[in-house]
Amino acid sequence: MAHLLRLLGKYRGEIALMAVTLLVGNVLFEIGYRVLQYVTLPDLLFAEVAQRGPLDGASTSYVFDPYTGYRYRPDNEGRRGAPWFSHWRTNSHGHIARADYPQRKPPGEYRIAVVGDSFTAGVTNTLRWTDMLEDRLNGSPDWTASVKGRHTRVINFAVDGMGLIQMTAMARHYVPAFEPDLVVATFVTDDILRRLRFMNVPGESADRDALIRAYVKTNYLDAINWFRLYPELFAATVGHFFGMRPQVPIDHRLLLAHDPAFKFNTRQEGIRESAAAVRALLAVRPDTLFLHWPMFQELAGWRIGEWDGLMREFLAAVPELSIVAMQPRLEPLLDGKRVRDRPDLAGLNARQLMALPPERQPELYRWFFLSDFHPTDYGATLYADAVAKLLMERAKKGE
Repeated sequence: MAHLLRLLGKYRGEIALMAVTLLVGNVLFEIGYRVLQYVTLPDLLFAEVAQRGPLDGASTSYVFDPYTGYRYRPDNEGRRGAPWFSHWRTNSHGHIARADYPQRKPPGEYRIAVVGDSFTAGVTNTLRWTDMLEDRLNGSPDWTASVKGRHTRVINFAVDGMGLIQMTAMARHYVPAFEPDLVVATFVTDDILRRLRFMNVPGESADRDALIRAYVKTNYLDAINWFRLYPELFAATVGHFFGMRPQVPIDHRLLLAHDPAFKFNTRQEGIRESAAAVRALLAVRPDTLFLHWPMFQELAGWRIGEWDGLMREFLAAVPELSIVAMQPRLEPLLDGKRVRDRPDLAGLNARQLMALPPERQPELYRWFFLSDFHPTDYGATLYADAVAKLLMERAKKGE
């Protein structure tokens, strides 16, 4: 050991020089690899995607859209199995709806346009809260009087998976043609962090190349942090033996094998981009009603690190935005029905509560599918009631 230490001391200069040389060499190779990928990757991905048909690798439920990323295919039916056992259909406009209707608003009709995510689209439900809202409003003499005797139609523009960016794009680019009297945006906390993405390849069109470039940039290139402190070249070559996953693999087709990034790289980026989208909507439709639908975790009081303080930071980024929090309107329905109010559930943890048969589960656990925390038909019904009550209150105040 002493002999080895003497050798290291004797050649410490050479060893230090070798270490510096290896470090500098690795840095240069890393920079070269990233520059090469930055220059060549866009064209490689474009060429690969351009060969695909519009339905290749994507669900036939969606069509490409340059503004919202994707929308539902018109005149289409869908179903989901356990645990939802849901079904839905889209009309000629691609809206999940019970019936078709003209784009132009007929005389004697009051229209409410609703944009939102899967909670509002209702692809995990058999009953959509937007349909129930329409029925409740039309069944209310006070509401009917407030809209001067007109029939109320609620149009569901929501699409599952969308975040605030896509919702506001929908409200700006597609809602106006239907001449709504009121625009409602219903969102959950997680929607602030969701990025624009495309679920399908553009079909044949005059500007298909430009649309494919946008598809590639938004779905794949924008998600790459080119300045990340991470050994991309090592990860792309031998890193898989150590469980490493590069952002820029040597074979560009590996990028296409993964779904587009669902969320922004950072919380700050999500807040910034979502705030900008909301401001753009408020500039053209300042009377848009924003409703915050609480998820199971928020109603149950669970701590979700990703969401902690997120709504507060988002509102600070858009001080001109007014949001109606629906949680205080729903929580009274849980009074006396929470886990702490049930002696028979004392000592059970969350997993055990979820495993109980439906008739023994706490009230809140009946509001959501516990497999993915989407609202059940019962939960959607309660939300429809709460929104109907809110709108009637606003109408009474003349808002």
